[in-house]
Amino acid sequence: MTKKLILIKNFQNRLFAEMAQQTLDAEDISSIVKAPDYGITVSGTSGGFGIFTGQGVDLYVEEEFAEKAEEIAREL
Repeated sequence: MTKKLILIKNFQNRLFAEMAQQTLDAEDISSIVKAPDYGITVSGTSGGFGIFTGQGVDLYVEEEFAEKAEEIAREL
């Protein structure tokens, strides 16, 4: 039986999403980090890298843990 996953929060980058995931793991809540579009770095005219155009990184948990996980994510 497939369990329903709920989007808890969209983080600006993978580091923050993984920090939240570790916090949830400590509370025995399994989660999945998914990056719908990890992003594209656009070359700047100065030869360096320009803006990051990603959509962020999503954190999902099983529906039964969604309420507690949302509370934890808000506190981060």
